[in-house]
Amino acid sequence: MEILSSYSASTIKLGLAAAGTAAVVVFALRRIAKRKGSGLRVANYEKNMVYLFNFPSCRTIVSISPFGLKLETWLRMHQIRYTAIRKTYVWSRKGQIPFVELNGQEYNESNLIIAELQKYFGVDDGLSEQEQGLARGLEMMLENQTVFSYFYYRYVEAAREFVQTWEFSGFLLRWVLYRFFPPGFRHRLKHHGIGRNTVPEIYSMGFEDIRALSRVLGSKKFLFGERMTAADCYAFGHLAQILYVPVDYPHKQFMREQTPNLCEYVTRIKETLWPDWDQLCMDNLLGSNN
Repeated sequence: MEILSSYSASTIKLGLAAAGTAAVVVFALRRIAKRKGSGLRVANYEKNMVYLFNFPSCRTIVSISPFGLKLETWLRMHQIRYTAIRKTYVWSRKGQIPFVELNGQEYNESNLIIAELQKYFGVDDGLSEQEQGLARGLEMMLENQTVFSYFYYRYVEAAREFVQTWEFSGFLLRWVLYRFFPPGFRHRLKHHGIGRNTVPEIYSMGFEDIRALSRVLGSKKFLFGERMTAADCYAFGHLAQILYVPVDYPHKQFMREQTPNLCEYVTRIKETLWPDWDQLCMDNLLGSNN
């Protein structure tokens, strides 16, 4: 599910070979080789402290990963103590970011992390069975279709513009990535299925997902009323990418023109749970110090 981190070293090697020189290939592969973890990252951990490994920030968004932003928002919503470690070279055993460590145990894949932490900390959204079913449908829509619609724009059509916002990466790595991302994501999305459609069709699928989410929200404060739930964290993680990452997604214009209630909703969640948003962005442009 954590799409950005899912490419194997062999696939990236193929893409880089087409891009140019052997020196670039060796450099990139050395960086990638460091990503998969093989042991506990926080040896002297504090009991019941969640150690969240996430991407560094850009100037306008705390994390470029919708999955990492969703997870961190969920931790804040439930006021679970956590320490964020924002780095690009510390990856889970599955080769993914985000992941967490809790009491000496690694948990990975953001949806599974939330499920495990819900059980461990005994937190619950208090939804009816019908509401649980709707929440599950919305979450999976966002994670399995909406994300691919707006990711197509940022990793294929605007890859160079997007990667240039990564102050935490050096020039050479950014140069490699914005050349690799477009063919790599086209290939991935073709296997997913959505990439077999025309570009307007890919975007239209995302627009209709956003419209559906807007209709569920209506005039309510949050998706299921006055209290935030995990579904709101999922929605915020994705919609914040569209509104706050400084690229001109067609989805951004669609939201502003067709679903202003969602724009207000994202602002409401940000102001409620992220009063330190701007400071975190500036403090973690190169990653965290811990």
